[in-house]
Amino acid sequence: MSAPQGWYDAGTPGLQRWWDGAQWTAHERAAVPTVPAMGWYPVPGTTDVRWWDGAMWTPYRVRAGKPRPDWLAIEPPAMGVVLGILFFVLAMMQLSAALITQNPGNFVYPLLLLSAAVIWFIGAAYTRGVRRLAVPQSAPIADAVVQPLPGEVEGPDAGWYPMTRQVSRWWTGSRWTWYIATRFGARPGHAGPRGYLTSMIVGWCVAALAVIGVVVAVVGGVMEQSPVTGFMIVFGIMIAVVMGGLGAFALLLTRTRRNALLLPTTPPPVR
Repeated sequence: MSAPQGWYDAGTPGLQRWWDGAQWTAHERAAVPTVPAMGWYPVPGTTDVRWWDGAMWTPYRVRAGKPRPDWLAIEPPAMGVVLGILFFVLAMMQLSAALITQNPGNFVYPLLLLSAAVIWFIGAAYTRGVRRLAVPQSAPIADAVVQPLPGEVEGPDAGWYPMTRQVSRWWTGSRWTWYIATRFGARPGHAGPRGYLTSMIVGWCVAALAVIGVVVAVVGGVMEQSPVTGFMIVFGIMIAVVMGGLGAFALLLTRTRRNALLLPTTPPPVR
């Protein structure tokens, strides 16, 4: 049986020739590069195995036999640049205030803010560098530790199911995978449990600071009134309100994103 008509490689590197279904014609064109499907691929020129989302490299690697994000991962990189500029501006404002007061202790804040700006800039540059790596040239890695991959079907109703407004998770038809879909594309979510635990710990630690603020305010209220106790009351109330709000927000946000960070315990609703 003859091959259907179309553009095919005809033995000339970099060129394709039109096959009309019965014979070769004189029409040629530059070969159209094929884009590898999403998956885990060795990075050309390195020993890394990274996640290719079908369009670009991502800051997710297989390390010590486990898929995990790079610690400098920032997606999109533009967000790192924006936050870096924001922290840099705040650092300069604090530095100006410190120079005016000439108080050595006031130089701590601009240094901390400047350090945060540098970290954001480095993260953005690193992620941009990852995206510019050469396109995968070899076959994808099919190790069991990274499976099942998004797109694998093991039963009916396989597909992406929403976990939050911004995140969906792949259901193979018989089990959930660790892969999530975001506005940046499909991403490995194997580090989700660690992120969930970290967020919960941070949330409860911030909430504990709010409790400490309440204690400080109460102690200041029962002590003999003085400028010191007045400061304790005001300071304690401020800490309680600010840290209480931040802690509640962190815990609530983590809870609502539970199914985006952890594997759901129940199958998706029947479509």
